[in-house]
Amino acid sequence: MTIMTDSTNLQTNDEGDSKPLRTVKPKKNEEVHFRILNAVTKLEVAKGHLNWKIAEVAKEADVTRSLIYYYLGKEKDVILKEAVKYMISTVFNLTQEHSVGIRERIKIVRDQIIQMPYLLALYMINKGAGNDLSDIIAEAEVELFEILSKKHPNLDHREHLRIYFMQLGICLYRDVDDDTLDYLFSQYDRK
Repeated sequence: MTIMTDSTNLQTNDEGDSKPLRTVKPKKNEEVHFRILNAVTKLEVAKGHLNWKIAEVAKEADVTRSLIYYYLGKEKDVILKEAVKYMISTVFNLTQEHSVGIRERIKIVRDQIIQMPYLLALYMINKGAGNDLSDIIAEAEVELFEILSKKHPNLDHREHLRIYFMQLGICLYRDVDDDTLDYLFSQYDRK
C-alpha cells in the first residue's frame, strides 16, 4: 500500500514516458492487512519480542482474531516475520510498484514511516541482532542496493550508501518538507 501525498508527482515508465502519479486508495482488504501488520509492529516494540497476543493485535487493528488467522495464520513468529517483510518491502519500494527517482523514493519512504512509526524502531532493534528479523532486514537491504544499482548504474556503491543513510536520517527526523527533500536529493535525479 503506497500512499502518495502529492498528486503532481510524475511516474516514469521503462520507455521514459511520464505520467502523473495519483494518490493510491488501497482496497479494503489491503487496509485491513495493513492495520493488522502495523498493529503487530507496534505491539512487538511496546511489549517485546513475541510478548503480545493475537487478541491484542485484533483489538489494536480493530479486526477479529479469525480475520488475522485468515490473512496470516496462528503462529506469532510467522505473523511478525510477515509484518516486517511487508512493511520493509513497502517502505523500500522493493516491489517497484512505482518507478520513481530518488527524490520521490525518499518522499515515499518518509510518508510510509509516518504511517508505520513502529517499523523504524523495530528495524533499529533488530538490525544486526542475529535473529530472523535481522536476516529479513539484511535481505531487504541487499535487494534495495540491487535496485539502486540497476536504476542508477552511474552511481558507485558509496553513493548508494549515502542515499540509504540519508533515507534513514529522514525517517528518524520525519518532519522534512518536500522542498527540503528536493534540495537534498536533487543532485541524484540529474546524474
